[in-house]
Amino acid sequence: MLQLTEFSRSQLEDIYSQHVAHGFFQKHKEQIHAELLELGAVPYDLWLPETHALPLIIHPNEHITGIVYGRYHQEDGHQVGRGALVATNTRILLIDKKPLFIRCDEVTYEVVSGVTYTTLGFVGTVTLHTRIGAISVRTFNQKCAESFVESVEATIFSNAARGKQYDYSP
Repeated sequence: MLQLTEFSRSQLEDIYSQHVAHGFFQKHKEQIHAELLELGAVPYDLWLPETHALPLIIHPNEHITGIVYGRYHQEDGHQVGRGALVATNTRILLIDKKPLFIRCDEVTYEVVSGVTYTTLGFVGTVTLHTRIGAISVRTFNQKCAESFVESVEATIFSNAARGKQYDYSP
């Protein structure tokens, strides 16, 4: 059930001073930019519309641990497009930004069964296998692809080590 909360003027001023006045959004953008550079994003990747949409999608307490830019194919819905597959410390996002809309699919690590990475020459394909279906991204940035695969595998194994149960058992 949706509950509407009415804010007082002082509460709104407090929210504004914490987030807008102190440049919270700008700091968030700079943090994301630094994380992308560390993961191997090239200048072309930083100009893509999906990169510009990340500060609006990534939560302040999340950190990007892997990203793959390229042409994607979803086997469950037979959808094809150009976008980014983003791994954070809490979830995986498939982002496809067009001029009038943003398509953002969220996958939790609990439904991820594995990730594979294959190369043929200088073209690589990252495939994220989930219970829902597979998402394949063809990319030219091998460094980003390798860091994405390492990040997803590390998160899956750390969740399994913590005893999170992935399979449904009645």
